[in-house]
Amino acid sequence: MAFTNTRGRYASFGVVTSLPDDIIDNFWYIIDNFLKGVFELDELLRFELINNKGKMTFRFSQESLATVISFDFNDTFNPFFPREIFVTDNNGKETIMLPDEYAVM
Repeated sequence: MAFTNTRGRYASFGVVTSLPDDIIDNFWYIIDNFLKGVFELDELLRFELINNKGKMTFRFSQESLATVISFDFNDTFNPFFPREIFVTDNNGKETIMLPDEYAVM
């Protein structure tokens, strides 16, 4: 099962240059506090960043899970943020990246 043996956490160049640190930290917060131990997580998690009345909503999904979950945060939504983010687990090396960066791997 993915995301159970964390050896390191990383953010790709595309993510670091397009999202502030606190938004990046929110992905790890969601995974650690709401997804781990609740769902059997795949090696690829998908998040959408959604404008919810000017605030951020993170919508989680994965292929093997019929459930889609939204997490509301008080961070201000920025229309220049990427709309989709992937989080991968490669043998404990967990990385947040843009979809086009994942396609290159």
